[in-house]
Amino acid sequence: MPEPIKEDAGLNDDSAYARQVLESCRVLCDDPNQAVRLTDRWNKAAVVTDGSNVPGLGDVGALASLPLVEQKSRVMRRLADITAFPLVLNSKNVDDAVRTIASIAPSFGVVNLEAMTEAASLEIKRRLNEIEELPIFHDVQDGLPILCLAAILNALKVVGKKMANIKLVIAGTETEGLPVVDFFRLAGAADIVVCDRTGAIHRGRPGATNWIKEELAQKTNPRQVKGSLTKALTGADALILLSAGNPPGKDILASMAPEPIVLNLSECRNIDFGPAAVLADKNEDGPNRLNSCLVFPGLLRGVLNARAREINANMKMTAALTLANMVPEAELGRDFIVPKVTKTNLVAALADAVSVAAAASGASLFI
Repeated sequence: MPEPIKEDAGLNDDSAYARQVLESCRVLCDDPNQAVRLTDRWNKAAVVTDGSNVPGLGDVGALASLPLVEQKSRVMRRLADITAFPLVLNSKNVDDAVRTIASIAPSFGVVNLEAMTEAASLEIKRRLNEIEELPIFHDVQDGLPILCLAAILNALKVVGKKMANIKLVIAGTETEGLPVVDFFRLAGAADIVVCDRTGAIHRGRPGATNWIKEELAQKTNPRQVKGSLTKALTGADALILLSAGNPPGKDILASMAPEPIVLNLSECRNIDFGPAAVLADKNEDGPNRLNSCLVFPGLLRGVLNARAREINANMKMTAALTLANMVPEAELGRDFIVPKVTKTNLVAALADAVSVAAAASGASLFI
């Protein structure tokens, strides 16, 4: 059985190097599982975009989105020691994206879809999961629900409420809301209302619809709240603002239940949330910064360590609980519900927990 090829192999003896490489190729022909030992596939990530949905800029195209995926790749290398490759697609066609990613899949242990429209990335991920044993990660579909749940779990401890008893409102597009809804339902939330630009999504709502809105209508809004975000927020315990199409005002938040919780993940920075009991947002100056770097480096490191074939619900739930537990209960407070990105053991703790969850749930390849 050949040994893994060393980086400096072949510098002094080309023929010996060639023999070792060819023997490794032969071994992999007979036993693909040996790729764990003989290749670096499970330390490599592809960061893929078509530039159609760059935060704050929108559709900027392939070349203009390259700095974004280059930076994401650098963060993976620096925080999680992942060899990440920024790749831009010069096409916004879903079929092209699926074909391209599927064709390069053997080179990578995970693919991160980045800065693509939510509808396109949802479809790309669904189709790739059907044809490839390759974990596909997307910040909104995978990272965002983990981050939100960790923050809400700790905020509920601060205000003394239980997940099963709260009224939760999620404001944003249906494609943003669906993965968060699914994750919070799994965590025990029962009363969830999703509001888009038109208002509360409910069964039989008139007007334009699609399969995601219809699915949300069946899964959420058990009280059948109808009307605006203002009405949905009356008596609500928590608000997750994913996008600010119709941002709430201070007076609207005043109608929420006592000691409300607000997570602002929208790009809007001029919302007056008033006396929210617990506020967390993307603002760098805020005490509870909801930074995606809290999730993806450790999660993807764990996925690669486990040689996982997918990123499943058990792995994501484990990541959320681990992230929440990174803030000691004795230190929990209004201004401290999520850890800092600079916390020393953050990436390692998430990676270890996710890797164990992958193995326990049967998602690990070859182990």
